[in-house]
Amino acid sequence: MASKLVLGIAILGFMAACQLPGQTTCNTMIDWVNFIQVGSTQYVSGLEPDSVIQESELGPVYAHVKFKVSGNVCDPGYRLKDGDAAFLDPGTTIYQVNGHPTAERLAARFNGSLVVYRAMTPAQ
Repeated sequence: MASKLVLGIAILGFMAACQLPGQTTCNTMIDWVNFIQVGSTQYVSGLEPDSVIQESELGPVYAHVKFKVSGNVCDPGYRLKDGDAAFLDPGTTIYQVNGHPTAERLAARFNGSLVVYRAMTPAQ
């Protein structure tokens, strides 16, 4: 009887540790900053007070978000890929900003506002 109980507990433990396809279970909480990754450059929003721009400041479409990491990535060692974004849904349009090189800043709609994302340099 005791061996059946131990086996049952072991099976339940194994099932709890397993993850069904399509389910995300995080045991680690990651506090993401609002970023987008385009190519090998990471752009971050909210570092400066002038992070919201007007529609007239938008340039042409530059890229689209491919993957939203918040709520989908639990591994703190995850390596960002081209098209990843912290909080933007896949398909979100990323725009150039008029008067600024794309190597410096981009923009996207976030929570109903047009938000500037500034390129991070290794020293930042």
